[in-house]
Amino acid sequence: MFKAIKQRYYQKAITAALAQRDVSGLNTKLQTLAILYDGDHVNELSPYYKIASSLRVLETKTQFFSYVTLKKKTPSLLRDQFSQKDISFKGFIKGASALDFVAQSPDVLLYMSNKKHLSLETIVVKSNAKFKVGFKGVDPRYFDLILGVDPTNTQTVITELTKYFKILGKIQA
Repeated sequence: MFKAIKQRYYQKAITAALAQRDVSGLNTKLQTLAILYDGDHVNELSPYYKIASSLRVLETKTQFFSYVTLKKKTPSLLRDQFSQKDISFKGFIKGASALDFVAQSPDVLLYMSNKKHLSLETIVVKSNAKFKVGFKGVDPRYFDLILGVDPTNTQTVITELTKYFKILGKIQA
C-alpha cells in the first residue's frame, strides 16, 4: 500500500517537473555529457567512456551519476552516486550529490537504461540538462530522443547517437 502511495507522489512530482522544463537550450551543440545509470547493474564504466569519446566529448566534460541501493555497513557514497535516501517519500530531491547533479546543465543527458526505475526517472525529469536521451521501454515524456536499441550494446548505441546527433546538428558531420 505504501508503495502505491509513494508512486503516486513520485508521479505527481514528475508531472510538476515536466511542466516547468525549460526547452530553450534544446538545439545547443554537444560539448558536455552526463550519463545516468543504475550502479547496481553496471560494474564497469569503460563502455560509457567509449560512448563519450566517440561523440568527441572530452573526459573532463563528461559526468557519470549512478543510483545505488544502500546496504548496511556500506562505506560513505562517492560524490557521483545517490540512493533512495536522497529522494523524499514525496519525490523531492534532498541529497546534496543529487541536488548538485540536477542543478548542472549538461548539453546532453544520456539515461542508460530501458527499464522503469522511479528514482532514476525522477533525477532525469528534474535535471536541467538541455537535451535528454533515453531508450525504448521508458516513459517518452521524459526524453527528447528515444533510441530503439539495447543500451548494453555499446557499439549500436554509439552508431545511433552519432547518426541522430549529426541529423540534429549536435555534432559535426
